[in-house]
Amino acid sequence: MRKINKLNYLEFKNLIGQSKLISDPMFCKYFYRPLSFPMGWLIYKLGVKANYVSLFSVLLTLIAFIVIIFGNNESILAASCLMMLVALSDCIDGNVARARNETGPGGEWMDAFSGYTVYALLPFGLGIHMFLNNPNQNLPGLWIILGSLTSILNLYLRLLYQKFVNCRLEKATKKKIKREGSIFSKLSGEMGLVGWMMPMLLFAELTNILWFYISFYCFFYIISAIVTSILLVIKLP
Repeated sequence: MRKINKLNYLEFKNLIGQSKLISDPMFCKYFYRPLSFPMGWLIYKLGVKANYVSLFSVLLTLIAFIVIIFGNNESILAASCLMMLVALSDCIDGNVARARNETGPGGEWMDAFSGYTVYALLPFGLGIHMFLNNPNQNLPGLWIILGSLTSILNLYLRLLYQKFVNCRLEKATKKKIKREGSIFSKLSGEMGLVGWMMPMLLFAELTNILWFYISFYCFFYIISAIVTSILLVIKLP
């Protein structure tokens, strides 16, 4: 067993598998992942556990959620930066976990806890923010409905897919099942936490099109839920 905190930077960086690098969403590949290596190595050398990194990202998400709800339009910029840091942390905790031999069910659960907190709170918080700061005159509750629907459908979609995977583990390997669901995996990855979700949020705030951001993600998850449900039903034995 490798000794904790004894890896040099190159050894730390090389722990990530090539398949992981290939499967990274585009924005992650060229932005989050390169930054995650030096920052992750520093955290690793300080002796911080990977689960603590995940918990820190949950805390950042909660802070951003509060800022989004109770802040003004300019506060979304600060919240967007916090959420970019949350996405970066999602890459860092995996790097640290591999270096400290902390990979396993517990680490996977903590990683899911961090990501699902984002998916549950961010769209809902944005919906409340729009309702308080830019309400639709004809349909005052529209933004809360769209934000809530986005959060619900995102989590529903992931739960549905994960349950499908678990039900088929006895007949096929998890790797094979993921390959079968590559369309879902790629789309959810590109539009998810370490994909374009946070840079698009930042861009939407800077260009004053937050309404489009919420509407787009709501539409995306409605279509994804319908299409994925049909595909998974078809794949049932």
